[in-house]
Formats: sequence, structure tokens, C-alpha cells
Amino acid sequence: MSARGFALDRFVCALDVELDTGRTRVTGRGLDVVEGALTCATRSPIKPGTTVNMQLRLVLEWGASEAFPLSGHVLWSTETEGTYQIGVMITELAGDARQRLALLIRVLTGAIALPSPNR
Repeated sequence: MSARGFALDRFVCALDVELDTGRTRVTGRGLDVVEGALTCATRSPIKPGTTVNMQLRLVLEWGASEAFPLSGHVLWSTETEGTYQIGVMITELAGDARQRLALLIRVLTGAIALPSPNR
């Protein structure tokens, strides 16, 4: 449930994620996406309140999609079993990133099926 009292659809995903704080770059794996936010797992923490530039890539059986940029704000960072789960609120979608994120969510929900390269 959100702070406003309504449920948000959360989509489990397999995303390669790069978070750039301006001082360091942290790579990791996207765990889930909800409209306007992303949860990812990394090997390094990022302090809540940090502004980050992100690059996301959808990971498929046969490869990965082209990266697309997003800007965000780290809301929380929690250590879990030697890794860190980081919650990032998306604050800016550069260029066509809003459409690409909407397309990604449609793929994750099964609204769009991606063909296998073997077909």
C-alpha cells in the first residue's frame, strides 16, 4: 500500500542497473519496478538522499536491451545478506525514457510478448 492508501502494481524484473552518484558508479540488478520507483540489489550501499543517474537494461534469455537513462533519488538502502537493497524514486525521465519505461512495464506484465530469436 502506498502512503495515500492505495495499492501500486509492483513488477518483478530482471534489469541490469548502473547507479551513478557523480562520485561513484554502482552496478546491480533491478528486482522490481513500480510506477515511479525501482528496487535494486547492489554490492555497495548508497546513502539515502543521494541523487543518482541510472542506466537500465532489460535482461533477456538471449541478451540485453539497449540501456536507457533515468534520474532518481535514493529513498532507502538496507543491508541484506552481504548485499544492499536500494529503493530509488524516479525523478526525471530523459527524452523517450518515459515511453520506454511504460513499454518495459507492459513487457513485464505480459501485455507484450517478446519473440525468441530462434523463431
